[in-house]
Amino acid sequence: MFNVLIIGAGQIGTRHLQGLISVSLNLNIIVVDPSGKSLSIAETRWKEVGGDQSNHRIIYFRELPQNIKSFDLVIVATASNNRATLVEKVAQSASVQYWVLEKLLAQSRQELEFIDNSTTDAKAIWVNTSRRLVSWHQQLKLKFYNQGPLTIKKIGGMWGMACNSIHFIDLVTWWTSESLLSVNTDKLDHSWFKAKRSGYFEICGELLVSFSGGSKLILQSNQNNIEDIINVELSNKSIWKINESKGIASSSKNDILNGNHDFQSEMTGAMVTEILTQGTCGLPNLKESSEQHAIFLDSMLKHWNTFSKSNDKVVPIT
Repeated sequence: MFNVLIIGAGQIGTRHLQGLISVSLNLNIIVVDPSGKSLSIAETRWKEVGGDQSNHRIIYFRELPQNIKSFDLVIVATASNNRATLVEKVAQSASVQYWVLEKLLAQSRQELEFIDNSTTDAKAIWVNTSRRLVSWHQQLKLKFYNQGPLTIKKIGGMWGMACNSIHFIDLVTWWTSESLLSVNTDKLDHSWFKAKRSGYFEICGELLVSFSGGSKLILQSNQNNIEDIINVELSNKSIWKINESKGIASSSKNDILNGNHDFQSEMTGAMVTEILTQGTCGLPNLKESSEQHAIFLDSMLKHWNTFSKSNDKVVPIT
């Protein structure tokens, strides 16, 4: 049996758990969350997909079990706060072959380095900016191949810019094979506001993101925006309009490519099977994602400290 540890039984963690139902390998699943309520929800969601009828074994804990000394895969689905310390704690208590870490990876460049130093014994570590696993986005990537530099504009309402921008930054690096150069926060609003999750903050406005091959990404969040759209302008001036919620993508040259933006529970099974059987994964590795995170976090932390009149070492986003 393969030992799979899921830390964090919140929204994402329980969807990862549900996704494991499609893995044909025999799994020994350990779910850890300090909240008994969260563990109860996780158990309910596992049963919803027929988990109690599967060949997998599952155990729920409120803290990390000390009697299990090796894990084939650890999925960390907690919030970003103190993730670096948590990763170190797991790595010190058990041998881990593979890791999948949720975004945001951390809240500062220093914490990113801490995670890197704590996972040196692993065979591989990936970060779950999951659009790379979506077949629809894989097909769009082919449409954009050698069509750069691209100009991408993500326009939406309250889509959680601070929390979710890294998804689109990673998407563009993957589409273009370019690396992230800078994140300009000059057009962000000056005031941060409390996020839905306690202890975290969000912001609206505009981010201008620049890449090594000349591609640009403009991210806009405004409560007055009705549509949530991604516009992609190619070097030949053709413009693609992508509506992820409706699964519709069309170009100004009458090219249409429709698909689905898969749920996490629909992606995890194939992802885990590939990791455990081949040691590979379509997600970005820790090094690549950390480079993106470091530039993004530095810019956001500077903005946070400027307008909150603080001198914080971490930026409170998740």
